[in-house]
Amino acid sequence: MITTLDGAIDVNGRSQPLGGPADQKRLIGLRALSSVVVVGAGTMRTENYGVPSKPGLRIGVVTLSCNLDFSTPLFASGSGFIITTTDAPEVPVDSIRAGVGRINFAEVIAQLPEGMIHVEGGPQLNAALFDADVVDAINLTWSPRLTGSRGPSLSAAPHVMQRFTLASVKTEEEFVFARYERISNA
Repeated sequence: MITTLDGAIDVNGRSQPLGGPADQKRLIGLRALSSVVVVGAGTMRTENYGVPSKPGLRIGVVTLSCNLDFSTPLFASGSGFIITTTDAPEVPVDSIRAGVGRINFAEVIAQLPEGMIHVEGGPQLNAALFDADVVDAINLTWSPRLTGSRGPSLSAAPHVMQRFTLASVKTEEEFVFARYERISNA
C-alpha cells in the first residue's frame, strides 16, 4: 500500500502518480517473493493491470459482479483469475469461489497456492481482509508528496482493532518503506 504524507492513497483514482522508481522497484521485489497477487476489480481496471513480469505469477481479481472485460491481456494470457462468491455469475476464466453473497476470504486463502499472498488493494479489499481477520503483514510505502485531498483511506471500512509491530523500515529516494507484522493475540 502507498500513502502520501497527508494520507491520500491516490490522485484522480490512481495510486501510480504517488510512486516513483524506488516504489516500483519495491513492488517488483514483493511480487517476486509472492506465490499469488490479489487485487480488487476497481484497482485492476484503474491501474490497467496487464500480464505480470514474473513468469507464472497469477493475479486474482476480487469481484462480486464479475462484470469485467475478459479479453484484456491479464485474462487472455491466463495470468488472471477471479475471486468471488459461489452465487456470482459464471466467468470464462479460472475462479476461486467462497461464500454466498459475500466473499469468505478465509476459505479463499485456503484455496490459493502456498506461500506469500501479495495484496495490492484497493481500500475496499483491504477493509474486507481486515474484517475477515486474515492480514498477517502490511507493507506500507510513505510517499514524499502532499495532495491536499481527503479521499479514501488505506482501508475504507471500520474493523476490529488489530495490533502490528514494526518489523523493518528502509528509506530510498525520499520514500519510506515500512513492514508491519501482526502481533498474535494468543
